[in-house]
Amino acid sequence: SIILIALYVINLAGGTLGVIMMSRQLFQRRPQSVMSIIIISLLLLHTFMLLSIPFRLSYYILGEWKFGRFACKLTSAIIYLHMYTTFTFYMAIILIRLFRLEFRKCYTAAWVTAVWLVGTLVITPILLSIYGTSKTYPSSKCFQFHKEIQEMHMVIVNYCFIGVLVAVCAVLTVVQLSVIYRLAVKYWPDMNSHVEFRAQAKSFFFILVTLVCFMPHHVFRVYYIQNYHLDKDHKLLPYNEIFLALTTMCCLDMLCFIAGIAH
Repeated sequence: SIILIALYVINLAGGTLGVIMMSRQLFQRRPQSVMSIIIISLLLLHTFMLLSIPFRLSYYILGEWKFGRFACKLTSAIIYLHMYTTFTFYMAIILIRLFRLEFRKCYTAAWVTAVWLVGTLVITPILLSIYGTSKTYPSSKCFQFHKEIQEMHMVIVNYCFIGVLVAVCAVLTVVQLSVIYRLAVKYWPDMNSHVEFRAQAKSFFFILVTLVCFMPHHVFRVYYIQNYHLDKDHKLLPYNEIFLALTTMCCLDMLCFIAGIAH
């Protein structure tokens, strides 16, 4: 619980600072690039997730949920929606830079809007309608939906998400590293003076965030699903929650954007 509280406090403080500073920077510069549209989407995404953290902190500190069943389901769902949508935008940034894709601003705005609409109007309602509905939970408890993880449809969904994220991340990691290596050899020893090399090096930041923040949760998830029936004392649950909390650390990426590490 202490580790969870510490992680969420750090993410809330750092994420809020990053969102405020990035919002100020975007407002002052009023950028019109394709990348700025994706960054704004990430900023909004992080904002929604950060708004849910105080509810989690309240629960972990007080040991009691006081906000009703719907708020519990929504708060629980937000962290997953945030993770996978952030991953989608990260992969979009990597692919755009990797293949030097040129999009008109209107096209980028269109597909980004489509992602938001699908997430908001399709995935979220479906998730809320089936999430935490097959078991009975006390109103004073929240984030107990792990009890449903052994149901076949949940196992399949989990494995699908795990498989897609791991596969996509693995392929892009290999491709990105090979591109960086090729450019390093091509431009050695002055590779840092070339825009192409710097752009690809910065793209690798998003793969690193995925590997550090998202991958541990998904790797542990496999172990958790396979061993849940043996975990009678729920000793694995705190670890699952910690790895889930780790996924929210990606919201610190705004600080990296401001520092010029990723943008």
